Amino acid sequence: MSILDVTEDQIFHTLGKGRDPNFKQIEKIRPTITPAPKKTYIAPVKKQIITNSIQKPVAVEQTKYVTSPEVEESINTLTTELLDLKKSVTGIQSMIKLYLSVFALALVIFVGLMGLFIIYT
Repeated sequence: MSILDVTEDQIFHTLGKGRDPNFKQIEKIRPTITPAPKKTYIAPVKKQIITNSIQKPVAVEQTKYVTSPEVEESINTLTTELLDLKKSVTGIQSMIKLYLSVFALALVIFVGLMGLFIIYT
């Protein structure tokens, strides 16, 4: 008899009398736990590489676009303008570096002269 088969009337009837005369001890079969066998490890085997089954990637050709003469001319114009802009930016950067180095040198000389003036006066 399972718990699901027991009704309320049977429970109260059993509680009122005490122990149920039809009660039979349920024989519990305990599962036997057998230890798992220890794993025996085998040295790894190097796999042979089969070159026939490996497919080499196929080289994909790059698509070349055919441009019209107007597009090529505008590309060339933009390229030359970009090179000119790069030259002018490089010139400005070199001028800034020159001015900073001259300013730093002048500052060092000024501090040195001020030190000499303070010492000898």
